Amino acid sequence: MIVLGTTACSQQASPPPIVAATTQAPSPSAAASAPSAAVKATPAAALKDGRWPGYLKKIDGDTAVTMDLVEFLTGDAAIKAWQKKYPDSGEDVPPNDYFIVNDNTKVRVLPLADAVVVRIVGTNTPEADKQVPLADLGKLRDSTLFWYTVKGGQVTKIEEQFLP
Repeated sequence: MIVLGTTACSQQASPPPIVAATTQAPSPSAAASAPSAAVKATPAAALKDGRWPGYLKKIDGDTAVTMDLVEFLTGDAAIKAWQKKYPDSGEDVPPNDYFIVNDNTKVRVLPLADAVVVRIVGTNTPEADKQVPLADLGKLRDSTLFWYTVKGGQVTKIEEQFLP
């Protein structure tokens, strides 16, 4: 069963903290603010239970999702990473007070739970509701950032991150 709903995260609200990353997790020292172009798939690269930010790469029917893990930084962490990456930019802070670090080309293939909750942001305002079936997520751009909730080794929830 697939449960559909909506959610939004406004620019003023802080996203939930990123769960401790695996040894392959990106670090703020090498940053990219857009998804990587050349991505290599690795078989069954699992993530620990928690919420993980990443770009959607592929939906395999209703059994698995392939995602590109990133770091979604806000506040002081975003400022420090931005200043390190762009010391001569003339800007002290990243635009919109967030910075996405994607310094790793590894993607992860994660199994989907039987009842995956899918929440996406509407097109008019972050609070607007827009429901889509799981299969339609694959039609979204690679630059759409989602939070993947993993429980018991399976993705139980996929939530789009509002980005201004």
